[in-house]
Amino acid sequence: MSQETETISIQTTTQEAGAAAGPVQSPYCRELRSKRYYFLQEVPTEEHHLLDGSNRCWCRLTMQVIGPDGELARPKDCTPGRACYKSLFETSDTA
Repeated sequence: MSQETETISIQTTTQEAGAAAGPVQSPYCRELRSKRYYFLQEVPTEEHHLLDGSNRCWCRLTMQVIGPDGELARPKDCTPGRACYKSLFETSDTA
């Protein structure tokens, strides 16, 4: 009986921690674009998934190599922690 109670307690704690953690973070901002981006068949997880021979990327919001925060739009910079970063897994706030 005590083992069953302990298992339930661990599962509940794990579920509560997962709910409080927030959305899953993708490696790169969902607004980062490149020519190679349009040929992807899965979520980009490494820089080479986005960069081609030109090494050019841009922000979909500004349509320039500079993001909305005034910094360069590059895979190494458009990551969680940047002020304008949005995860690929976030739901849109606009309805």
